[in-house]
Amino acid sequence: MKAATVLPLVLLSFACGGGGGSAPPAEGPPSSKEPGAVDMPPASTGGSGGGPAASPAATPTASPASTAPPPQKIEFPPHASVEDATKAVPQGLPRMNMSDTVLQAPLLDHARYDKCKVPRTTKFSITVAVYDGAAVGVDVTTKPKNAKLEECLDGIVRSMTWDKVPSLNHATVTF
Repeated sequence: MKAATVLPLVLLSFACGGGGGSAPPAEGPPSSKEPGAVDMPPASTGGSGGGPAASPAATPTASPASTAPPPQKIEFPPHASVEDATKAVPQGLPRMNMSDTVLQAPLLDHARYDKCKVPRTTKFSITVAVYDGAAVGVDVTTKPKNAKLEECLDGIVRSMTWDKVPSLNHATVTF
């Protein structure tokens, strides 16, 4: 009967704030996890702890990538298209989205394509599937059609690197 009365009082003191100095001691004793309880509450109360809690709250998307187990080993076909790479990923894997800005940044560096000597009159589009920091599927189209140029651009894109995120992400750029 006492436990049923104490728990609501502890939760009420958390909800009311209970003062800046009394919040950390109140969090420590009621929890059953000894070391985890010290680490977890500061991250969940990001509003009250300015410096230390701001860091975990500011990087929730980067944190899973850096603390996640190694990515599942997926066998992608060599020189796969984006569709082939997408089909190679098993259903039900956790999804971690990368922003379009991060995905497109290496692709938008036009100087990378200088080696291919792209004529000024040629338009090209690149779609890439990225998994764990590497291009695992690439589709290149040129107008007018030029198979040698498409092969050169494909090779350049496959040599690029991205942030290591154990999830398949897609990006498209057009020049």
